Amino acid sequence: MSTEDLQPKDTSPEFSKRRVVLFGKDTDSIIKGFFGCTATVAIVVLFLITLFLIKEGSGFVGQYQTSLKQYRLSGLEYVDILKERREDHTALMQYLSDIKAEWINLLKKEGLTQQAIFKKVMSPESKAVFLGYSRTSSDLRRFIKDKMDAAIEIRDQQITNDNLQETLNNYAKKITEVEDYSFKLSEEDRAEFILKLKEKVRAQSFDADKLETSKGLIEGLKSGVALDTKSREIYLSLLRDEFLATENRIQPVIFEKSILKVTNEQQRYFEILNTLEADMKAILLKSDSIELDNNNLESRMERFKELNALFFTSIPEHKTQIKEWDQNAAVPLSKSLSSFLTGKDWITASDQQDWYGILPLLCGSLIISFVALCIAVPLGVGAAIYTNQISSPLEQNLIKPYIEFISAVPSVVIGFFGVVVLGEAMRGLSQLEFLAWVPFFPIQERLNTLTAGCLLALMAIPTIYTLAEDAINNIPKHLKEASLAIGATPLQTTFRVIVPSALSGIISAIMLGFGRVIGETMVVLLCAGNRIKIPEFSDGLGVFFQPVHTMTGIIAQEMGEVVRGSVHYRALFMVGIVLFIASLIINVSAQYVVKKYNKMDS
Repeated sequence: MSTEDLQPKDTSPEFSKRRVVLFGKDTDSIIKGFFGCTATVAIVVLFLITLFLIKEGSGFVGQYQTSLKQYRLSGLEYVDILKERREDHTALMQYLSDIKAEWINLLKKEGLTQQAIFKKVMSPESKAVFLGYSRTSSDLRRFIKDKMDAAIEIRDQQITNDNLQETLNNYAKKITEVEDYSFKLSEEDRAEFILKLKEKVRAQSFDADKLETSKGLIEGLKSGVALDTKSREIYLSLLRDEFLATENRIQPVIFEKSILKVTNEQQRYFEILNTLEADMKAILLKSDSIELDNNNLESRMERFKELNALFFTSIPEHKTQIKEWDQNAAVPLSKSLSSFLTGKDWITASDQQDWYGILPLLCGSLIISFVALCIAVPLGVGAAIYTNQISSPLEQNLIKPYIEFISAVPSVVIGFFGVVVLGEAMRGLSQLEFLAWVPFFPIQERLNTLTAGCLLALMAIPTIYTLAEDAINNIPKHLKEASLAIGATPLQTTFRVIVPSALSGIISAIMLGFGRVIGETMVVLLCAGNRIKIPEFSDGLGVFFQPVHTMTGIIAQEMGEVVRGSVHYRALFMVGIVLFIASLIINVSAQYVVKKYNKMDS
């Protein structure tokens, strides 16, 4: 035996010899530091996004409060109370027009000629009712329009004053800066100075000396000459002239006096309402002379009379509301926030008043998400159970990749498919004669809740499928083996042992799928119809065929058009904050469900 054989051998593992040392750190430390930095970056980015949302959206409450104050002080709120009667009367006219249209359709079905129908529908009795009823509100409409114009004039003057005051403040600030001898012209200041000098040249064309001086100064400024004492005084003179001209354009608005243009004819308004009520009652008496010859039409006409009676009984309360309206009532800060969270209108670029109510957008997002989950959950979870527990290896190799490949399809492509193919196919299907018995068929809009919901379901299925399949796959094998050993069938084992054990993971998958759906933008923007209105839930299943708008869609649609820092701009960030909070709640809830079920299992 040689001495080399007696030497102790190096028994350290081979992989330890291949470690790379860089800047005093081995491979393990480098990898650990890299992933630690990545996690830190993710946390910092999330913090910055949250901070940005709060920073841009927090100013909304105060700005919207100012807008609501102007709405009240200018009298637009008072005019909107007046408009309630006009809108109620318009709704009654629409109801009466529907009765007339239905009557004409029934006469056509009975085989009457066009001349006979015209003679019946346009008889003196019918004409007195249908045409006379629409004319009863003419005085009311003229009165409200006059008051609306007066209120808008007051509001616009106040907005103009606010803008002019802001311009005055900017001029005052600039004058203070220029008076300091350390002030140097920026490129923007130089361009503004030259522009004002050119305007002065045009005004001084009759004075040769001043004209020559101004032209010389313009050439000097263009060549980059710095301010001297003389040019500084000229610049200050121009700024002070602009300050005085702007100040003279401000016309102070005294709301207590100007509001009288809106509220000074209450008695006349009450007389118009009394006349309206008398005229409507007279028309209703004449309606008894119309021979409709149809039980359904006669019952609708009786319902019309009942609706008119409700209109009459609400007039005294309306008069009281008019009398008690207070221009100087406080608008608390909480009012603007509650108006945003519970508002039913999202109206922008209005000549009267902009409204930012998130309720129609929230309802649109939730109803589309509901449709998507109703489709995606059974398909996604069912496919996960089948693939993991029932299918053959060949089926697994086919099903799993194809489902997961759906997530690789761009959302804009899916949205385009919905616009061109799915929406059109659904509308065409609804127009088939054998489906005419369905109450809400044929549908009028190809882009609606169901179209967007089906496409979002397609996008959510891979998320739900993958996470649910992983949850089922993580169930210990001994549970399945024990169930089979005591005589349970494979199907019983799947649905009574495996699925209940993986329930926490499946629920978590569904909730994360919900987060995927509610945060989608492109598909809903292309396929949901983009109608900002709370769905008519009284239509039953027909509500799923109505166009809606969503929180993500409104941000994508309007963010590029708004003025930075405006109320509209900050309202969109408030929508983003609500969406962010909703996503956060969904993710936290998913984690809570997983932890809760894990504790129960242990």
